[in-house]
Amino acid sequence: MTELMKAVILTEFGGPEKLVYTQVPKPVPKQGEVLIKVGACSVNNTDINTRTGWYAAEDNFQAILQDTKENDPKNTACWTQKETEFPRIQGADIVGKVVEIGSDVELQILQKRVIVDSWIREEKSDDYQYIGSELDGGFAEYAVVTATNVYPINSPLSDIELATFPCSYSTAENMLTKGRITAADTVVIMGASGGVGSALIQLSKIRGAKVIAIVGANKEAFAKDLGADRVYRRDDQLAVNLAEHKITVALDVVGDSYFNLMIKALAPRGRYVSCGAIGNPMVALDLRDLIYKDLEMIGATRLEPEVFQRLVRYIEEDLLKPLVAKVFHLEQIKEAQQTFQTKGFFGKVVITIS
Repeated sequence: MTELMKAVILTEFGGPEKLVYTQVPKPVPKQGEVLIKVGACSVNNTDINTRTGWYAAEDNFQAILQDTKENDPKNTACWTQKETEFPRIQGADIVGKVVEIGSDVELQILQKRVIVDSWIREEKSDDYQYIGSELDGGFAEYAVVTATNVYPINSPLSDIELATFPCSYSTAENMLTKGRITAADTVVIMGASGGVGSALIQLSKIRGAKVIAIVGANKEAFAKDLGADRVYRRDDQLAVNLAEHKITVALDVVGDSYFNLMIKALAPRGRYVSCGAIGNPMVALDLRDLIYKDLEMIGATRLEPEVFQRLVRYIEEDLLKPLVAKVFHLEQIKEAQQTFQTKGFFGKVVITIS
């Protein structure tokens, strides 16, 4: 008989009601794959964006995001702009133990506690797949992952704490890598209180950069505790405050009207790096700012393996602080995603599998 496992499946685009806690067949690792007993898995923007069809980049994305529009069969794009297949098990931030291996996988990985790099790269091509989006993820008791994306982790941190790192921190480290951040830079981080933003603070300080963090109300102390040199609120004085600094790099996860503020705050030959647009992806750009200041604009999504390998090393060297905002059990996935969407917290919302 087929062995079953507990899982949350996304049945189609829509609101939280499209998430179903149920039992599904336990996956079996194929050649080059491992089976992980999942300990914990965090909630990320990609979970919300995939569920709502946000990546379709259609004009009606705001209505979709607010769950006010009926499902549209045209909204089939996911992170890599390919068709989304349902049902799908979401969850990119997988931490757990390898309990079974497929053929051509080295035996020593068995029974190791591991952390997962969610970007699955196709050999000899630029094609990528993302765990929890194009491939089933960690909102389940077990998950199958390509062995090359699984890293044994030597850390005293719990599975819940480790699950705060993979997606947000690898995204942040990728932004810093593509933005070529060094100790000579002064960086401004828009959205510094979220998962990626708080990771950007810590990782920028590891590189020796001066950090200016932009946060929402009542989150200043958290950003300061992580090492930010200056912390400002998103208010009417923000443009004036930023003008006091020579900013060489803008790191943005918000977009919206703050995009132009970041562009105008950059010094000549500055770099603007974006990994997302949780505020609004539709922005206006005065090309004169880009041209006459010789600015560089960089999109940061796909990452190379060395980015995640660096992240694992930072964790094992105890250079990063895990930020757990709230923990939910797997059957509470709807509440967890709704809490995540409020953005009224600092750090990560984590799902524990039990």
